[in-house]
Amino acid sequence: MRFGTWFWALWAVPAMVFWAATPAAAHPHVWIDMKVGIVTNADRQLEALRIHWTFDEFYSAFALDGIKKDENGHYPQKVLDELAQVNLTNLKEVDFFTEITANGKKLALAAAKDPESSWNEKQGRLTLTFTLPLKTPHAAPVQFRIYDPSYYISIDYPEKGRGIEFLNGPHRDCKISVVTPDVENVWLNLPEAAFTGNNATVGQGFGAHFASTATLACKKG
Repeated sequence: MRFGTWFWALWAVPAMVFWAATPAAAHPHVWIDMKVGIVTNADRQLEALRIHWTFDEFYSAFALDGIKKDENGHYPQKVLDELAQVNLTNLKEVDFFTEITANGKKLALAAAKDPESSWNEKQGRLTLTFTLPLKTPHAAPVQFRIYDPSYYISIDYPEKGRGIEFLNGPHRDCKISVVTPDVENVWLNLPEAAFTGNNATVGQGFGAHFASTATLACKKG
């Protein structure tokens, strides 16, 4: 089925095109508005992220091109459910575009679960929601970034960082802060290595310069 490959095309094909191009030509072609729910355990450790993506209107139309609506003018939920599951499988190969760290070290991710897709008829936008657990819950402070390494896709919180909330679990004396880079300023201050083909910054790491960083911090006690 065609819808089974759309997210693969979203990240894999554009990434190959990007790596073959010059970094100066790199800019987003797909935009995702993101929301994230924080899930903690009884010890206030980060247990999982509930990630919600809303794709731009143009890409949403492309993703569902060829899929027929039902007699009520809606995309069948069964099709959307299958779409979400396939996308989760494909996203595993890129760690779900998610990097969670503590003390500067990456934390291992478990298998993502509970995928959901929906269609907003009024906005003409497709959504994808899934839960991404850590293999082992980790105490704060913990940081996470969710971004496309090639920067073909812009994934960010709307309204300068607003879009993260505590979803489940105790979070007494915990807070979330978000640092969102100024895109124009980032371009002006990119290191010279970002514009050469001999550095890991190009391709896999280029988008990291533009990624928002969220920090979960909790007071002891």
